[in-house]
Amino acid sequence: MFGKFMKWTVIASMMSLSIAAAGPASAIAKEPQKFVDEQLLKNPSEEKRIIVQYKPEAAAERKASKKKYKNHKQFKHVHAEAMTVTQKELEELIADKSILSIEEDGIIQADAQIADWGIERVQADKSRANGVTGDNIKVAVFDTGIADHEDLNILGKINYTVSSTASDLNGHGTHVAGIIAALDNTVGVVGAAPDVDLYSVKVLGDDGNGLYSFLIDGIDWAIDNDIDIINMSLSGTSDAPTLEEACDTAYENGILIFAAAGNESTNSSGDDPTRYPAGFDSVIAVANGNMTDGRNTQSNKGPHLELTAPGTAVFSTAISNAYTSKSGTSMASPYAAAVAALYMEQNPTYTNVQIRNKLIETADDLGDPGRDSSFGYGMVQAPFRELSGTGLYAEYYNNADLTDLVMTRIDDKVTFGWGLGSPAAGIDPDTFSVRWSGQVRPLYSETYEFTTITDDGVRLWVDGQLIVDDWNNQTVTGNTGTISLTGGQKYDIVMEYYENTDSASADLAWFSLHQNYEFIPKRLLYPAVPVSSLAAPTGLTATAGVGNVSLSWNASSGATGYNVKRSASSGGPYMTIASNVTGTSRFDIAPPNNMTYYYVVSAVDGVAESANSAQASALVEANGIQGQYFNNMDFTDSIASRVDTNINFNWGTGSPASGVDPDTFSVRWKGLIKPQYSETYTFYTNTDDGVRLYVNNVLVIDNWTDHGLTEDSGTITLAAGQKYNIKLEYYDNIFDAVVQLSWSSSSQAKQIIPGSRLYLP
Repeated sequence: MFGKFMKWTVIASMMSLSIAAAGPASAIAKEPQKFVDEQLLKNPSEEKRIIVQYKPEAAAERKASKKKYKNHKQFKHVHAEAMTVTQKELEELIADKSILSIEEDGIIQADAQIADWGIERVQADKSRANGVTGDNIKVAVFDTGIADHEDLNILGKINYTVSSTASDLNGHGTHVAGIIAALDNTVGVVGAAPDVDLYSVKVLGDDGNGLYSFLIDGIDWAIDNDIDIINMSLSGTSDAPTLEEACDTAYENGILIFAAAGNESTNSSGDDPTRYPAGFDSVIAVANGNMTDGRNTQSNKGPHLELTAPGTAVFSTAISNAYTSKSGTSMASPYAAAVAALYMEQNPTYTNVQIRNKLIETADDLGDPGRDSSFGYGMVQAPFRELSGTGLYAEYYNNADLTDLVMTRIDDKVTFGWGLGSPAAGIDPDTFSVRWSGQVRPLYSETYEFTTITDDGVRLWVDGQLIVDDWNNQTVTGNTGTISLTGGQKYDIVMEYYENTDSASADLAWFSLHQNYEFIPKRLLYPAVPVSSLAAPTGLTATAGVGNVSLSWNASSGATGYNVKRSASSGGPYMTIASNVTGTSRFDIAPPNNMTYYYVVSAVDGVAESANSAQASALVEANGIQGQYFNNMDFTDSIASRVDTNINFNWGTGSPASGVDPDTFSVRWKGLIKPQYSETYTFYTNTDDGVRLYVNNVLVIDNWTDHGLTEDSGTITLAAGQKYNIKLEYYDNIFDAVVQLSWSSSSQAKQIIPGSRLYLP
């Protein structure tokens, strides 16, 4: 847990907690188990603001509390305290054997980048129309405070900064709050979850600066006050172990935490440096999506990204009863938090883990299929959303007069430049035609201008009206037609095109007051698929494997393929995860763990589709434990991450992984453990050198010293069949490296904990 401590300058982002790195931590010579930020050893004449973390067994005594330090503060749920000390007092604390770490209390600050389209994009308006508005869900905004505003109902304010007021004099927190909770009234804007119970937790001062001890204070308060969701529109470059522990504790207490991913992207081909707290496993990292479902170029990329939300030119509340637009991941994070509140109201029995999986399951996939480093799982979508479209039904004819049908398919969108080539085998490249048909769903209630760009003839109908008619031989020509549409309503659309000779191209775009000019995207187009006479498949079974689900079903007569669909809720709505599968089986690879999934299958013949099969379900659990391997003893310089079957290693004088020094490395394993019996278990570690073991967030073994091969043990009572968090931290200094984890109970013989009892988080 204790890495090289870095100094934080956290920029609340539109920005991010932007953190200036300090030098690496160094171990105190006589206490190798203690870590002290070396920045604290500089400038001995100055007072220093620090955070002290105690060994758990000494926490009750709070040894540092025997002396009253300047600006002394104790944390309730973390074994730590913050204080301002002189150099002499610092030296006394360094010598205190009850202390695990001493780190500088770094700086956090907010700073905005300098209009609302996001409500429609996440479809929060659909939830509101169905009566789901976040009612009774408690949301805490950790920010610069929230100013009193006629469009906000703030139920409580608390201030952990040095400011003399709990209100917002900066504007950042008020803007964030409005995105979540601006009231559904006759003034201003409306938030994505306007009826949540809104709380202001001021952790950033009036000038946008603060300390991350303020964040820990806020988390303590959130746990004690049964907060459901925390939004932290701030991020930083340094991994702070005490803050990570606080976030983990809040998550284990049922709180869902969202954080801005940061706005410092280099836009290189690789990922950007991870930002924190968004980089912690217990926190949902949110990226900034723009109006065309692209990534805002300033939004940081990385494998830890989990969701994307609207964050560009977002219009929301401002101080002095005003409104303004801002951009950044700071705006995206509260959108995601608000959508989570809607799901919490809709599913009151769900845990925070289930809500998190629901957000993943229902997100609109953007970028590369599945999770990616630019968008995570995709754009968050509210309950009762309109499912995303799949394109238009396309009929390709071998003649220019829409005769001699050769092929049908679903086209994602109409944007083709065939040049002198053919659109498909069997179609003459000089004399062919295409009819695209289906429905289009505008986002806004206003007049739309549709544009066709073709070489040669084109006709376009929207809602039965012919708005473009240029059925002539021509070079590349743009035509436009206008029509008034209602946002969220589907309208019939048909586009016909013919090619005579030479080059062939066809494009379909639109534009409105609030809709940027774009080729009409797949997600807003719905194909007019012919009704199929195919029978629905029968005999669907779903069998959970290791990180996957195996599906099989009986063949349907006349089917050329099958569409496989999945939902996180029984009865749907279902998301298509595989189209035109040619066999009668399929693996669903790597859906999020520890969740029950529901599947149906439909038969297809060309683009015609049958009804869905009966539903089958499976609980996904991936066995093993996640290991993170570091090239230093203090969990810095991460080299490798892998799934280990269990913890039973004797590396001797060798290295545990390529690129890891065989003598000075550390490993952190995280996962879940499920006991077979309800009784007291004894856990055993056999290590050379240091080890710490946490079970259900309780430190049951602590021998963080250099030592030869040593067995340590600790006990804890567990319930059969229940999954508990487990974390083992280990370091090797020199010579042999050994780490083994066993258990026993009155019914369980002592054994290395098997992989069948370990699960990935």
